[in-house]
Amino acid sequence: MAPTRRRSLLAVLGGLGSTAAAGCLGTSLTESRGGDPSATDATGTEPSGGPDGDPTTSDTVRLAAADGVPVDGPVRVHPRSLASLLERGATTGDRVRATGSILLTGQPPLLSGERTVGLSSDGVDDGAYALAVDGGLLYDWLLGATAVEGSPTDADVVDVDALPHDRRSLAVEAIEGGRATVEPQTPLGTWARTEFVGGYVRRDGTVYRGYERQQTDAAFFSEEVWYVASVTPTDVASSDAPTLHLDPLPSAARTVVDDLLADWASTLDPVEADVSDLDDRARRALAETDRLLTHVAVFEVGLS
Repeated sequence: MAPTRRRSLLAVLGGLGSTAAAGCLGTSLTESRGGDPSATDATGTEPSGGPDGDPTTSDTVRLAAADGVPVDGPVRVHPRSLASLLERGATTGDRVRATGSILLTGQPPLLSGERTVGLSSDGVDDGAYALAVDGGLLYDWLLGATAVEGSPTDADVVDVDALPHDRRSLAVEAIEGGRATVEPQTPLGTWARTEFVGGYVRRDGTVYRGYERQQTDAAFFSEEVWYVASVTPTDVASSDAPTLHLDPLPSAARTVVDDLLADWASTLDPVEADVSDLDDRARRALAETDRLLTHVAVFEVGLS
């Protein structure tokens, strides 16, 4: 059973993960303000910054976990591993892979599944993209295989000897009950997850069904997440699709945010820091960030 504090952390974050699966993170801030980033919003409030809207007069930045996934503004992707993954996918057209450290042990990544997003970055063509993201907590999968009397009539039974060397070695190890392990984000791990687990192989006339052998608390204690993603330009854009900004914060602002995120992870309470000593560029970048996406949570960002 999870410790009391651990259960409370997972309970608070449960809503974030379930909502993210719907694929609705937000719309463009400049669109919602009629293309003028200095204009007031629909409620008549001023943009973040000092009383005159000038972020260079702001002394405090505040981060608070969003209640659900935001629908009214752009989102800056903070982990460089995740932003780089999306950039590489958009520019190469290849399936791309990445891992990253997470704020909360055992909390799965938000940005998984299929959705349409807008991407904005110096390194990509701005526009709408279809994301197809497999992701999860990173730990070595331990595979097994059990002999079966037969297989479904529509099942594709693969001869082990016909597999490429790395797949064949992994399958034989699983069949023989050895320690057949693989990282899920690798090309071999992708085959294991999507074809071997739940699939059928034949060796020496016997048919086996592959499965993942459960490991106590392997996911619970994981401190990293993995991704395998396709990022494809699309003409089909939704009005409530998020706009993900991939360019990093300036170094000084990023350091402040990283420190705040570490503080937040210990309590899950809103956190704030004095930014009066930051240069104008760093404070302006923070002021232009309404939402911040990490691997496991979305944050509202405010300056005052």
